[in-house]
Amino acid sequence: MKVSETPIAVPAATTKVVSGSGQADALDQKKPVVADKVSITATSVGLSASDRASRVQEVINAVKNGQYYPSPQQIAQELVSDAELEAKLRAIVAG
Repeated sequence: MKVSETPIAVPAATTKVVSGSGQADALDQKKPVVADKVSITATSVGLSASDRASRVQEVINAVKNGQYYPSPQQIAQELVSDAELEAKLRAIVAG
């Protein structure tokens, strides 16, 4: 998943300038400051498509055999994390 490929101009009033970072020169010359880019791929999180498919099949088999016991703490943490992410995305879209 790629978040952004295009540079984003940040208004000077909202930009925090770090001494020695070169940002001050960019602001003085009215150049846009480029935001960081984020890219997530299956390999960047350590799983290839075949590894993921294999792991999913293992979990499916464990559930069918009654040998899968998910941690209630992990389930709760994932629910909270998902809710936090959704709230942040909604705030970004609405703002």
